Amino acid sequence: MNATTQAPLDGRSARWAQHREQRRAELLDVARHLIHDRGPDVTMEDIAAASGTSKSIVYRYFSDKAQLQQELGRSILATMHRRLLQELQDLEAGGATPGAPERIHAMIRAYVETAERSPGVYRFIIRPSDGLNHFLDSVSRLIATFLPDSVPAPQMWAHGAVGFVEGSVDAWMTQQETHASDPTTPAPLDADDVVTHLTSWLMKGMHP
Repeated sequence: MNATTQAPLDGRSARWAQHREQRRAELLDVARHLIHDRGPDVTMEDIAAASGTSKSIVYRYFSDKAQLQQELGRSILATMHRRLLQELQDLEAGGATPGAPERIHAMIRAYVETAERSPGVYRFIIRPSDGLNHFLDSVSRLIATFLPDSVPAPQMWAHGAVGFVEGSVDAWMTQQETHASDPTTPAPLDADDVVTHLTSWLMKGMHP
């Protein structure tokens, strides 16, 4: 056997790897539900308690909270991607050929619905950190794949679009929270209007 050849995993090693991956997914699911219920300030101790285990065990699977944030962001992005593909497939099934505006509209809708569905989880994954940078970079790469070939520097456009949408959605959610605690403040737009306006501003600018 040469130095570059790796021995195959034996049955015990394969079962351990599968068990570890399953346990990691379970802990991530517990964290997601806990953050959804309590908000983004939960601690690793909280997650351990909700999982019925110790903090040291949680740290075996996630080296720190930043890694947990990154893994949760990756999971949320995968869900967004599935929703996006489903919406595009629905458009095609209806006889439409989605162009750039329809694709960007679908992407923004997936983003806004993700934030609205679980504000606590959304707030958690967008906290400034390497985890946030990884999440936004991944969203940017996803958007760039849906842009037409005629767009110059698609990755640059996608990064700018993601920053614009992320900042706008953050402001919208803050307005929702403010209005919920003080109904005398201006009511926020509903989600459909947010998606429509953001798409229009990105594709057409401020003028119709």
